Amino acid sequence: MPLFARKPELPTDRQEAWRAFLDCAEVIEGGRRVLLGVLPTGRVQPAPMTVGTDAVRRSITDAREWMPRWQVAELAEEWQDCLDALEVAERACTEVDDVSANTDELGEVLDAVQDVIEPLDVFADAERAWRRRWKLPREES
Repeated sequence: MPLFARKPELPTDRQEAWRAFLDCAEVIEGGRRVLLGVLPTGRVQPAPMTVGTDAVRRSITDAREWMPRWQVAELAEEWQDCLDALEVAERACTEVDDVSANTDELGEVLDAVQDVIEPLDVFADAERAWRRRWKLPREES
């Protein structure tokens, strides 16, 4: 491919997959935001950590339901990475619940939360893979 070759437009038969991917990524990001939002900050009494881990678990359940709709051959590796990350993050939610129930040590809780958040970064990696491969349709307002 020439150095400055234009990316092809997203094929029509891949547009529904792109929208399903966006739904997955959006629901995962929403769950992550809720989890981060219940972390203690300053003097504000946060919601229980289980509020955050329950939100992540719900987002994982929703994402799993939508995953098959964005499975395309060109992004098979990214798709599998995302599917694997859902499993890792879900298991890590149990650790967050256990740690937060048994310690007031913020560092330990943060480490456990990081084990939920970090694996889900693969959704951002997958989005970059979509964008590298195709020129994607602009979001409608």
